[in-house]
Amino acid sequence: MRFHGLAAEAGVRVESIESGGAAQRAGIEPGDVIIGYDGENVAGVDELHRLLSAERIGKATHVTLLRRTQKLDLPITATELPSRQ
Repeated sequence: MRFHGLAAEAGVRVESIESGGAAQRAGIEPGDVIIGYDGENVAGVDELHRLLSAERIGKATHVTLLRRTQKLDLPITATELPSRQ
């Protein structure tokens, strides 16, 4: 995190991606570390859940993440996952 001069030293590590979901369409990969969403810092999973609220469904925004030594800013549109039966 210091390599990129970030204020926070934490983020949310992506463990897996839902096939066909918004994260996959945006290009997010397992192992990426999400550090921002819609211009706000993400230091933990609770913050990310707070930012992924219902009013953001269907709205285009961006997610900031670290992938190895790269800092990426990817466009994303949050969607609801289909219910599993």
